[in-house]
Amino acid sequence: MNLRRAIRSVGKKVVKATPFLRRRILSSTDYRVLEGIDEARRLQASSGGWLQARTVRRQENAYRSLIADMRKGEPRLDFAVAAQAISATQLSRPRLLEVGCGSGYYSEVFGTLLTGRVQYTGLDYSKAMIERARANYPSDSFEVGDATRLAYGDASFDIVFNGVSLMHILDYAAAIREAARVAHYSILHSVPVFTSNDGPTVFLQKYAYGAPVVEIIFSKKELMALCEQAGLSLTSTWTSIPYDVVEVTGRHSIMETYLFAKLEKA
Repeated sequence: MNLRRAIRSVGKKVVKATPFLRRRILSSTDYRVLEGIDEARRLQASSGGWLQARTVRRQENAYRSLIADMRKGEPRLDFAVAAQAISATQLSRPRLLEVGCGSGYYSEVFGTLLTGRVQYTGLDYSKAMIERARANYPSDSFEVGDATRLAYGDASFDIVFNGVSLMHILDYAAAIREAARVAHYSILHSVPVFTSNDGPTVFLQKYAYGAPVVEIIFSKKELMALCEQAGLSLTSTWTSIPYDVVEVTGRHSIMETYLFAKLEKA
């Protein structure tokens, strides 16, 4: 047993010390701060990131054990929090649009933790992600689309669930406005925010499942102001899984989930 532990320990050190290995084995690695939105746009335009089929496969592999644990009644905190946020709306069977659905695993999270209580539609800008989602969950509805220009009419859904994708949407203000337009409730799930209101939103490059992508760590003050401008009122907040990038940004961060209700116009 001690020999096995020693071998695993050495293996982890080798992976972390080797760029080629750590970028392909670890889910998130090699962070660096970008010089604002312009550099973030250039990186996103050139990298391919979430559009690549291999990124989809690696993400699926990373979540396989988490899904298996949930099926056994041991959901990870972020899965449990997502279900709690939907339950907090007190809607019996809401029409829900997941923006940034990836390979569709949250449709299974909701189906398991909220059995029969959600009418689910998934949307992602990555065709490769949507193809895998349709293959994995053929009974659910999945569409390719843009979070900043949703192809749905006003109030088409009861809930827009932005599932761990706001951090990758450069025009996040537009995504927030569109969510408020098409649904009464907006859930921003597992959003990385700085714990202090001092300082701006920061754009990072990281390798996610082997692909270079842009990630955003939000100024909570800015994020709440954008939601208010979109006509949203914060009703509940949950702490999600730990996520501190202080070693990269010099500022502590956490992940939070927010439930907003759309304010009724006078």
